[in-house]
Amino acid sequence: MRALRRYVFPVAWLAIFAVIAVALFKLAFVDGMRADAVTEQPTAQLVTPSVPATLGTVTNVVQIEGSVASDPAVAVRSTAEGTVNFLFVDAGANVSKGDPLFQVQKLVEPDPTPLTVEPDPDEEPAPPPAPVYTYVNVVAPAAGKLTDLTVLVDQQVSVGAEAATISPGTFSVTGTLTADQQFRLLDRPSSATVTVNGGPAPFDCKAVTVGEAPDDGGSAPGQEQPLDPSMPELPAAATGTVKCAVPADVKVFAGLGATVDITAGTAENVVVVPTTAVQGSVDTGLVWLVENDGGAPVERSVTLGLNDGMQVEIVDGLAEGEMVLQFIPGAPGDQMMPGMEGGGFGMIGG
Repeated sequence: MRALRRYVFPVAWLAIFAVIAVALFKLAFVDGMRADAVTEQPTAQLVTPSVPATLGTVTNVVQIEGSVASDPAVAVRSTAEGTVNFLFVDAGANVSKGDPLFQVQKLVEPDPTPLTVEPDPDEEPAPPPAPVYTYVNVVAPAAGKLTDLTVLVDQQVSVGAEAATISPGTFSVTGTLTADQQFRLLDRPSSATVTVNGGPAPFDCKAVTVGEAPDDGGSAPGQEQPLDPSMPELPAAATGTVKCAVPADVKVFAGLGATVDITAGTAENVVVVPTTAVQGSVDTGLVWLVENDGGAPVERSVTLGLNDGMQVEIVDGLAEGEMVLQFIPGAPGDQMMPGMEGGGFGMIGG
């Protein structure tokens, strides 16, 4: 009887272990592989970000990096032909615009018309007429310091001959403009605010002028930016220049760096959208309207106003509250991977 018990108990335990092993195998490899065992599946949906048209204020301030430069010297050219008769000033003198610098005299030739009456041989001949001269004063075309006075008394000069130069002793702030900055300055502002690096407090710079770009300004037009994001971007091509006059009472020196802030208008309580949402930057543009029914965005023409570089005024074509794509189709921001901040797509999960 005892021997029988020694054999029965081990067999019973083996049977129990076998049942447990079968149950674990079923749970791990049979029930786990059934499709109906999964009750939830994570879902994701790509969405294109949109923004509403809102009311806001747009202040068109164009900031340009420039430098202080001495105004170029003005050439003094002779306005008469003849002989230098008199010098009114010496080199190095300070002159005002219109001051006489030197005098030119010219002999008036006698009338070559022949006599119609025969002279009486018994009378003494008349003495020759005294020479007649004309006198012309050459004046300073600008105010400043007279330099390089090259004419001398009794020197023959001709019309247009350079006789001296005048250094105005004034300064201007100059800088280059990119194409988008030029478009934002179409209204041709008359003044700017200049901050000179390490110089006086910011001051008003008058007589703002916009001109053509220098030959060596910026990168070459049409130069492509590097495709490798690790490489630094090339500077935008300069398409124009801006220049304004430094007031006479402001102390500056040529070569100092300066920042020029040009305000070209302010619009308050107007409909605005981000500049990334508009194709075009001057006069007219395109936006893509997002419909409430979830359909494809609809292209719409709009009239543009002021632009501050971040948002643009919509003068006509879009009402407050209407939703538009945040990025125009095909723009660089519209091509980023899903879920990346600032990209053209967002991701929502379930």
